[in-house]
Amino acid sequence: MSAVEFHEIAGETHEDPRGFIFFPWQQGVQEPQEALRTLHLISIAPGQTRGNHLHPGHREFLYAFHGAGVLLWEEPPGQVQERLLTGRRTLVRIPPGIAHALRNPGPGVLYLLAWRERVAGSPAAPESVSRTLTA
Repeated sequence: MSAVEFHEIAGETHEDPRGFIFFPWQQGVQEPQEALRTLHLISIAPGQTRGNHLHPGHREFLYAFHGAGVLLWEEPPGQVQERLLTGRRTLVRIPPGIAHALRNPGPGVLYLLAWRERVAGSPAAPESVSRTLTA
């Protein structure tokens, strides 16, 4: 099983005085239609947690673009890891089978983009399986 990866994407953004632009699918997407089908925008209110699941046959990508949150993931099994995501242009790649959740410690709303990509040769369903993490 491969590890959760954190990719700094500052070098992949286009910036000017108005802000920045990031095109997440310009490189390496195996099944573009699958990524587009699973693309979703998530908001997490202060004090709340979303996720608490794993994807048996899909890798998931998370991009927190506003606010801050604590990513929780179980790796190795039985051991919960944590990392603060602050919207500092970090793309998270979560391999299949790794349980994960995102907690918003507040005070503002956390917004992120997420999408999944099926791993070749893996089952398409179920896409998600519930798995509660506590840390």
